[in-house]
Amino acid sequence: MRERELKMMVPDTLELPDLHDAVAGASLGDVEERVIDDTYFDTADLRLARWGSTLRYRTGDGWTVKIPRSSKGTVLDREEVAIAGEPGSLPVRALNLVSSLTRGVEVEEVAQVHTRRLVRRWHSVDGALVAELADDTVRGSRPDGEAVSFREIEVELAADADGRLLDEIVERLTAAKRRAERPVPKVVRVLGPAALQPPDVDVVPVPSKPTARQVVQAAFSSSVARLLLQLPAARLGTDPEGVHQARVAARRMRSDLKTFEPLLDAEWSAGLGAELKWLIDELGAVRDADVLGTTLRDVVDRHPTIDPDAADRVLHELRLQHRRARRRLLRHLNDERAMQLLDQLVEASADPATRPRTSRPARDVMPKLVRKRWKRLDSAINALGRHPAPEDLHAVRILAKRVRYAAEAVAPAAGKPAKRFAADAAGIQDALGELNDAAVSGAWLTECAERLDGPAAFAAGRMTELILAEAGTQNRRWRAAHRSMTKRTAWFS
Repeated sequence: MRERELKMMVPDTLELPDLHDAVAGASLGDVEERVIDDTYFDTADLRLARWGSTLRYRTGDGWTVKIPRSSKGTVLDREEVAIAGEPGSLPVRALNLVSSLTRGVEVEEVAQVHTRRLVRRWHSVDGALVAELADDTVRGSRPDGEAVSFREIEVELAADADGRLLDEIVERLTAAKRRAERPVPKVVRVLGPAALQPPDVDVVPVPSKPTARQVVQAAFSSSVARLLLQLPAARLGTDPEGVHQARVAARRMRSDLKTFEPLLDAEWSAGLGAELKWLIDELGAVRDADVLGTTLRDVVDRHPTIDPDAADRVLHELRLQHRRARRRLLRHLNDERAMQLLDQLVEASADPATRPRTSRPARDVMPKLVRKRWKRLDSAINALGRHPAPEDLHAVRILAKRVRYAAEAVAPAAGKPAKRFAADAAGIQDALGELNDAAVSGAWLTECAERLDGPAAFAAGRMTELILAEAGTQNRRWRAAHRSMTKRTAWFS
């Protein structure tokens, strides 16, 4: 379940303003009182808290893991996962979900939190929950016995509610001379300053005139943080974006290793790149099945002439493949090899093995690295015939993706020209991606049809025809993006 909430500290004596009409089209219910007892678990160095994640047992409710999605401004946005289990025995599933953040370090009890909650809920005219207002009086204790108490106002939106609804509530509360603060979980306030320290991977903004090393470190740390935060969603499997974003982060790092190759220790870079490829391949098997499933379901939905029962037999074959790929992925994510790789990546984000020349200004070093990648892409495109083979277009797409990642990595030093160049490369990548997805879908459907008979085989053939025909419209898009890129190379010099 997605959790989006606003939190703010308030004095014990504060009287809340009238909020009955704060949410348009919704009515505010009566106050309900609830007493909540939570026990929180973390590593000794509070790795989960520093990432904005929590693992807790709530009396009467069971275990919950919360993983941050993105916290912008004053809104805390997290994925909330309920897990069955008894108190005092940490569920293996919960530990696995946060393993990319704890990275093999033992989890132990770190705090107990007692909350007296006064809650009111806004419901729409049809009775659907829109938002919840909780006025919490909190008492917490750490393992050393130190006690903490405070009062907190929490406003949480329903899963499908419009995020803009918080604006009016914030305005009313601001009128009461309170302001929203940095969104942190209650246990972080209980644990104190140590829980507010940066996570293991600290993505530090690039200065206005960075060195090449600062750009390299910023690129790595951004991708490592993205990977660590997306792996829990990839494990969970309820949203295909988790696997996709984790794979993108790993691919970007591997591409950056290639782009920055002249600036990095060769042995270090090669070893890290090989391990990243292993992880990318494992994520890729699941992601490819996700993409294929989306493509096939979309073509079936848009073409009612395809026999739905026959199409479902085709999709059943894909579901079996997806299930096998997910089992394999989860097995490998639990391997010691995966934990060692994550440790290597965290170390790389803090101290990449760069060569002495990275002490030079990035503006003098970085554009040349992108130019090298651009020349390969430009030459490959110019070598294509009028009717290029799918495998040649796929090779061009890979080159475009590498150019895009390279330009985005050096953008902190090169500025807007690099960003525009990257946007054009993304245009090529996206258009050719659709062509490649169509080719992959067609090949899979052809192979699948050989295992099927009658209507199911016919449905697979019909789906292949439709997918390949619709993909042909992408040729103009990527060629236009290439022409635009040829006019944007002045920033290389």
